[in-house]
Amino acid sequence: MPIVRTMIKEGECMKFAVLGLGRTGQAAVCYLKENGQTVIGWDRNTSKVDIINKNGIEATGVITGHYQIPCEHSLENAVSGVQYILVFTTAEGHKSIANQLKGLLRENQRIIVFNGNWGATEFVHYLGNEISAEKIIVAETGAQIFASPLNELGKCFLKSMKKKVTLGSFPCNAVEGLIEELKELFPQFSAVSNVLETTLNMSNPLAHCPLDLFNLSRIDSGEETLMFASNYTSPMGVKFVEAVDRERINLLNQLGVKAKSLLDLFNFSWDSQYDDLYVAFKSIPSYQTAKSPTNFSFRHFTEDLPFGIEPIRILAQKYHVATPNIDAMMSVYNAVLGNDNLSNVPEILHFNLEKLME
Repeated sequence: MPIVRTMIKEGECMKFAVLGLGRTGQAAVCYLKENGQTVIGWDRNTSKVDIINKNGIEATGVITGHYQIPCEHSLENAVSGVQYILVFTTAEGHKSIANQLKGLLRENQRIIVFNGNWGATEFVHYLGNEISAEKIIVAETGAQIFASPLNELGKCFLKSMKKKVTLGSFPCNAVEGLIEELKELFPQFSAVSNVLETTLNMSNPLAHCPLDLFNLSRIDSGEETLMFASNYTSPMGVKFVEAVDRERINLLNQLGVKAKSLLDLFNFSWDSQYDDLYVAFKSIPSYQTAKSPTNFSFRHFTEDLPFGIEPIRILAQKYHVATPNIDAMMSVYNAVLGNDNLSNVPEILHFNLEKLME
């Protein structure tokens, strides 16, 4: 199958729509603006759009400045005439955005989901034949490039950017051309074979959910601490992380998807060479200021569980891969949080996984 080549001329100013103006979406629009690109913002929250249109965004950290970002109420207006649609919504927003984009896409547009969480798979599934008809490329990153912890409208603190992130695409052969197009803006992108490799090798669910399990009473009481640079991350907790990770790797081997251990994912993302996961948790500079969740509304529970861990459990059952540690963990979470916490799990068993690997 021939490689899909770039449609963008070298040195040409590119046009981006950023969908979702939370903390990472705000970081993205500022980063793109700082780098001389044309960018339009969109968010389903119309008051958020109005405030950013009026006041702009004040950025500190990796980039510093005040950025006036034009934002649209209309999704159709936001994506009209742009080459790249960058999705920064929560994982549970991917399905809704995919359905809303039906009929709005134009030939050769690229959709990139930051980050993974079955995002590209959901776009391919719900957009259906429109992807091939309009020659749309759908891609996703295997991790979030932007570390932006300040969640305040109109203010962005871009703490750090990962050194490398994987990028998978549909069709699979489009990824090299896409990386070539965006190499000046996102030199972090590193090609992988398909979007299953990005989604099933995401570090956040593996790093968060097992450790949170060991700290449920702290979370329930609202206690905030440093997640990794304190005893919240303990030797026994990390051993459990490793046990969960081994089960995930066994599943990927069964599926024929290339797997990286959590330690390898850390070393890849941060260009480091740790040989011990516990040491990595305690040493990666960006992790030393990360805070623990203080309630069960954090993304650890609304995103990492239903879009990260539970799909692994579902697929393991389908393909007869034993996951006793994952099963035990999910049983506890279901008992504590209730089954409603998993009401937005992607429709894993309805997705054509083989198609995504062609």
